[in-house]
Amino acid sequence: MSAAVTVGLLFFLSAGLNEQVAEGCSCAPGHPQQLFCMSDIVMRAEVTGEKIIHSDDNTPGMGKIQYEIQVIKVFKGFDRIKEIQHVYTNEMSSMCGTRLGRGQYLLSGSIAPDGFFVSMCDYLALWDRLSLMQKKNIKHRYLMSCSCMISTCTEKLCQPSTKNECILTNLSSLWSFEDREPIHESACIRHSDGSCGWYGGTGKPSENDTMDVSDV
Repeated sequence: MSAAVTVGLLFFLSAGLNEQVAEGCSCAPGHPQQLFCMSDIVMRAEVTGEKIIHSDDNTPGMGKIQYEIQVIKVFKGFDRIKEIQHVYTNEMSSMCGTRLGRGQYLLSGSIAPDGFFVSMCDYLALWDRLSLMQKKNIKHRYLMSCSCMISTCTEKLCQPSTKNECILTNLSSLWSFEDREPIHESACIRHSDGSCGWYGGTGKPSENDTMDVSDV
């Protein structure tokens, strides 16, 4: 993990957003399912406007951006969505703030005392840039399989240590989200026997719970 994460270098956004690099913000790479499951709320929403909210002492760049949104569909955090009136992000990219234009987005993030925040480190994407498989994962598979665990392994021979584990063997593939890459269309789903395995749209989950994404 330490070899793949360089402080101040790794910043990624999902499909449709420009990659941004800002000194001071560091995001550990993660599979979209991991980012989905770690989020308090995941939704499809339309961004209709924005405004800058300055910090209490008016320090330049230390405020936050407030995005006006219209919620279209909630995929996670159904019981908390009523709390959400706006979406916020830090004004500065060095604090992992991200800029959203007008349009429909997949938004995921965390609820803080002062609102719902999204950042460069969250799973964000222009909705129309997601593939059909990605949308199905977001709508159905990810939430049902948040009890599954996705782990990374850089050794040649990697095997799951528990039955609810799926393994990625090429961590570098997660450094950026490129639209329709097979790794981003995969899901680690729970089987009927309680075990977890990779599903990539081939009709059934793979019986091999290790997926070498360097070859796909």
